[in-house]
Amino acid sequence: MTTCPQLVYTSASRTLEGPGFGVVQLSPDWPAEVGDSRATLGPLIGLGAGESFGLLHAAGGRIAYRKVPAGTDAFGRPGNYLVHLLWDGDSRVTPRDVLAFRSNGGFLDALSADAEPSRELPALEVPSARRSPLALTAEDVDALVPSVAAVLAAVSNGAGVVGLPARTPSGRDVADAVFSVLPRALASAVALHVGTASASGDASPVRVHVDAGPDVPADVVPDGQDTARARALLEAAAKKELCSDQVRKLETLDRWLFADTWTGMDPAALTPTQLVGVLESEKAGWWLTNPDAVDVACAAAGSSPQVDASLRAALERHPDAWDRLRDRELDAALAAVFGGAGKQEVPSGFTELSAAELVEAFAAELARGRRLTELGGAAATLVEESLTLARPVALLDLTDDLAGLARLATGRPVVREALVREWAGVDEWPANGASLLGHLLLEDPDWFLTLASHTPPAVLRSALPWAAERLEASMVERLAVTVAASDLAGQGWALRDVLFRSGLAEEEIAAMVARNFLALAGDDGWPGQIARLAVDALGAAAAGEASEAHRKTGIWPRRRR
Repeated sequence: MTTCPQLVYTSASRTLEGPGFGVVQLSPDWPAEVGDSRATLGPLIGLGAGESFGLLHAAGGRIAYRKVPAGTDAFGRPGNYLVHLLWDGDSRVTPRDVLAFRSNGGFLDALSADAEPSRELPALEVPSARRSPLALTAEDVDALVPSVAAVLAAVSNGAGVVGLPARTPSGRDVADAVFSVLPRALASAVALHVGTASASGDASPVRVHVDAGPDVPADVVPDGQDTARARALLEAAAKKELCSDQVRKLETLDRWLFADTWTGMDPAALTPTQLVGVLESEKAGWWLTNPDAVDVACAAAGSSPQVDASLRAALERHPDAWDRLRDRELDAALAAVFGGAGKQEVPSGFTELSAAELVEAFAAELARGRRLTELGGAAATLVEESLTLARPVALLDLTDDLAGLARLATGRPVVREALVREWAGVDEWPANGASLLGHLLLEDPDWFLTLASHTPPAVLRSALPWAAERLEASMVERLAVTVAASDLAGQGWALRDVLFRSGLAEEEIAAMVARNFLALAGDDGWPGQIARLAVDALGAAAAGEASEAHRKTGIWPRRRR
C-alpha cells in the first residue's frame, strides 16, 4: 500500500474558496508546492472533456488523477466535472497501480450529497496491483506487439512520448495488457495519461498517452530489437510466464527472454551482453560444459568487466565447471612448458593457477618420465619455482636443451645450488655429462672450480676442449687460467686441453702463454725455478714476438686445421 493525501475539486455551493468551482476536500498533508486552489492547481483541473485519468510526475513525487463529468453544478448549470487527485510523495505508484485502482473503483465518481468542505480529508491507501497471467490469443499477441515495443523503445532511449490505442480489434484493454506484461520496476519511471489531451507539467521523460487523439506528439519508433522483446514478452505471457517485477534493466529482461536462444547459438557469435545473459541464466552450468563456450567466455572476460564478473559468479555456482576449466588451463600450462614455450610466461589463464598447483602438476609429469623439449621462458620459470618450493627435479635428466639448462643454472642461484648438489651425488655418470659441463663453461669458466672435484677426468678433458673451441679469445684465456689455478692443476690441461685445442691463431695463444706463463708452466709440471728463469727470459722479448717465446719455452701449440 502507498498512503496518498487526497484533493477533490469540483463545482459546489460551498468549497474551500467559496461557491462555484474550487477545492472541496483536502488532506492535511497535501503538499503546498502542488497547490490547493484554482490559481495554483493549473492544468490538473482542466483536463479536457469526458473521463481522463493517469499518473503524472511532479517535482518531489507523483500525482495519480482522474476527472469525470459530474452533471450540473449546485446552481443547476451543465458542464460540471469532478477531479480526484492523489499525492504519492515516495514515487512508488506505477501506471499498473493506477489502472487497477481506477478499475476497482478507487477514484471518486461524484461527491456525496452531504459532503462538506474540509481540510481534514483522510489519506487514501493505493494498493500495489497484483499481477495475474493473461489469457492471450495469437491475435492478441500480434495486436499488442507494436504497443509493447513502443513503450520498450521509449524506456530504452530514456525519453519519448508514446501513443497507444485504447483497445485491440478484439476489444482487449491495451494499457492494461501493456503494463501487466512489463515488469513493475522497468516501467516505474513511466507516466500514464488516458484520454488526456495535454500533459502540461508532467516531468517524466517517458510518457504514455492512451486514446488521446492526434494532438499527442508521439515520437517513438521501435526498432527490431524492441519488437523482438515485445513479442517474446507477450508470447511468454500467453504461456502464463511473467518476468519478475524486480527487473529494471533491459539487459536483465533480455536475459530472461532470450537466454535459451543464446545458449543454442555458436558461442563465438554472442555479444558481451548476450554472454552475460547466458552466464547469469539457469542454463549456465550446462553451457559451461562446452569447452568452446568456456574459451569464448574467458577471452571476453579479459576485455569486459561485466563478462568477467558473470563468469566468476557462474563458476562459483557450478564448481564442476570451475574444476573442468582449471584442469584445461593446467593442461594448457603444462603443454606450454613441455612443448617449448620459448620466451613466454607460464600461462595461468582465467582461474589464476597458483605456483604451488603448477609445481605439483609439473612434478607429477616429471615423475611419469616426461622431459622438457626446451628450457626457456615458461619451462625455466617452472623449474625455478619447483626448486624454490623444494619439489624434486632431476636436472641432469630434465632436458636435451643443455644450453638452456646451463643458462638457467648460471643465472638462478636456486637452480645452481640444486645442480651442484645433484652433480656431487652422481654414481653413474650420464652420457650428456661432458656436453652439459661444456655448456656450463661457456656460460662461466668458474663452473670448473665448482664441479671439477666431483667430475671424472675423462668428462673434464672432453668438456674443456669442446668449450674452448666455442669461446671468444678472452674467455679462452680466462678458462685456461682458471684450470691452471684450480685444485686439479699440475696435469697440463690448461695448455693441452684449453689453449692448444681452442683453434685460435698461434700468435694469440703465444701472447696468452706469455701473459700467464708461471701459472700455465706450473700446471704443465715445470719446476718453479726453471719457470721463473723462463719468465725472465720472456720478459726481455717484445710482446709481439710470440714465435720466439714458443721456441725458448719449447712449447708449440697445435695449429688450426
